[in-house]
Amino acid sequence: MDAAGRVPALLTFEQACRVVLDHLATALPLGLWAVTRRDDDDQVFLAVRDASYDFPQGTVVPWAASLCQHMAAGDSPQVVPDVDADVAMAGAAARAAFPIDGYVGAPIRSAGGELFGTLCGFSPERLPDSAEEHRGFLDVLAGLLSQIVHAEALAERAAEREAELVRLATTDDLTGLSTRSLLLDRLEHALALHRRDPRPLAVVVLDLDDFKDVNDTLGHAAGDDLLVHLAQEWAPLVRPGDTLARMGGDEFALLVEGSASARAVVHRLEEVLSGTYALTGTDLRVGVSAGVAHLRADDPTPTADELLARADAAMYAAKRAGKGAVVAHDAAVVDAVAHLPRPTDVVRGSGSAPADDAPRAERELSPR
Repeated sequence: MDAAGRVPALLTFEQACRVVLDHLATALPLGLWAVTRRDDDDQVFLAVRDASYDFPQGTVVPWAASLCQHMAAGDSPQVVPDVDADVAMAGAAARAAFPIDGYVGAPIRSAGGELFGTLCGFSPERLPDSAEEHRGFLDVLAGLLSQIVHAEALAERAAEREAELVRLATTDDLTGLSTRSLLLDRLEHALALHRRDPRPLAVVVLDLDDFKDVNDTLGHAAGDDLLVHLAQEWAPLVRPGDTLARMGGDEFALLVEGSASARAVVHRLEEVLSGTYALTGTDLRVGVSAGVAHLRADDPTPTADELLARADAAMYAAKRAGKGAVVAHDAAVVDAVAHLPRPTDVVRGSGSAPADDAPRAERELSPR
């Protein structure tokens, strides 16, 4: 604290408590100086400068037994040179438990005016008449601590809001998978690494087959249930270092970093779709079309949009080639299927699959 009584900026509440108590213990030596917090029915001693009472920091006493409850009922600091002369304080349980003849205290309040705690001092002897001169300064110090309490509360709320914004930006609300923005951020990072230290990676775009008819026939709630269920089954199949994201609607994307086989990962995801799902009483078989854009270690580094566009083009090639396929991006292959008519999406009910289809186990889709 400087000559003007100001506490240096950027102190935490804990640091400010130490500075304030050190100054008070010098300016007005008492048996104990403390900063306390009102915690429901308790009074917690957060910081203590104790010369007489052997009262450790962290002590918890009942609020109803505290002398501070009487001071805090008002808005102003209180200086009580002789506690026995104050009827309310003389009858407090704390007075009976400890030799407290003199008391000073000021409330510490939050920005809304709620009581946070107290700045208080106890003396085993009657206070000198000069103690009254410290009332104004005690009020200033309690006000300073109140401002720091408010500032830290604002900082905590700001951090919580920032964390929530990050969560909203990076986690898909419906499925719990990564969002498009997070995948793009990680893809940009992977491409930056590829540019500096060449290493392979791949981007996969996956699009469910026949999903539009799920929404049109069974309703959007059933479609959401299907997406949630698929996400829950897909997520554990992806390596921790890779990223599976919902890009929007029924389109997903997968970033596979390193030398792992993207096609092998896709086949694991396809296996989840090998059964029949029961949605609102209708047996449904859903497939997925996937496009893979590989980037070898010695390939020129494209932009994130360029690599995603390649995977997207390969996925549409898989759709036009008959669905349920995995197509690796190759300009010639993509161009060859670009003009094929796109098959009509059909939701196939139980028993309507082509005769040459292999039997598939039926699974009940758990509701969200």
